Amino acid sequence: MTNKDMLSLIKSFPSFFIEGFSMDKDSIDLKGIKNIVYAGMGGSAIAGDILKELLYQFSNYPFEVVRNYELPNYVSDKTFLIISSFSGNTEETLKCFKDGLKRKAKILTLSSDGDVEKISKKYHIKHIKLKLDCPPRAALGMTLGALLKKMTFLIKDKSFNDQIEESLLKLPDYNFDDENAKKVAKILKGRMVNVYTDSAFSSVAKRFSNQLHENSKHFSHFNFLPEMDHNEIVGLEKPDFIKTKIFIIFVLFKQMDEKNKKRTLITEKILKDSGFDSMIFEFEDDNRFFNILDSMMTFDLISYYLAIENGVDPMKIERIDILKKRIKG
Repeated sequence: MTNKDMLSLIKSFPSFFIEGFSMDKDSIDLKGIKNIVYAGMGGSAIAGDILKELLYQFSNYPFEVVRNYELPNYVSDKTFLIISSFSGNTEETLKCFKDGLKRKAKILTLSSDGDVEKISKKYHIKHIKLKLDCPPRAALGMTLGALLKKMTFLIKDKSFNDQIEESLLKLPDYNFDDENAKKVAKILKGRMVNVYTDSAFSSVAKRFSNQLHENSKHFSHFNFLPEMDHNEIVGLEKPDFIKTKIFIIFVLFKQMDEKNKKRTLITEKILKDSGFDSMIFEFEDDNRFFNILDSMMTFDLISYYLAIENGVDPMKIERIDILKKRIKG
């Protein structure tokens, strides 16, 4: 795959999401569950973060995202366990899968291939096959679409389902703003990028930061309001050189808590007055879920053009490949 393939993959997010939502319409029996646990790593994990934030308003089920080798102690036959590994061979996720089987959790798996699919077939576990040839981070649209379809069987709230249906109608006509993404990429070049937003939208900051890491080979940091105003805002005083080495991006959403909107504007002013450069992105659609999708597609595109500015291949993740080989011995 070439640089342009990543651009094509980013711009295929809407169609991937729509395909994912429609690819498996079978309901799943979740009667009696008491909690939801999502196990995944890297690009396969971010869909879990988005789900957790969406369900926060609509679900009575505690929801935890696991990015490690071990499941929480409470996982049992009352747990809906989602196993997500695009390759199907992520060792941390596989260990969680095997542990979940032992604990008799109600399991749903997603992968393009690999051991996750094989084990699912062996134990007659419901499996969603992601039919894509791409890096895991580029499969977010399909993964998220497939999972949200399953959530509609669990969450019967009309507002939740309306947000998804409205987003499905808007996505085919989504307009990627290449020129603005190129302008932002030129501004970010040569600067560490700090991304801040409301904790209720933490998945957006996490996704943007990780896309800068993997696509752009560019160091980034993320944090959330109001928490950062209780510690990190003070830490940004020293050392003095950081004021010229860090560019700060704040992300606002129409559905943010009004107090956090106020905090964001005040925090940005304080940091600007102390010498930092910054900008604010605002997502103002009436649909909370569509705002999340819009922000992620916007920032994915910026990460691509920053890769071009940095002269790197957005497809390659050489250090991760080296690390995996050394771990395997």
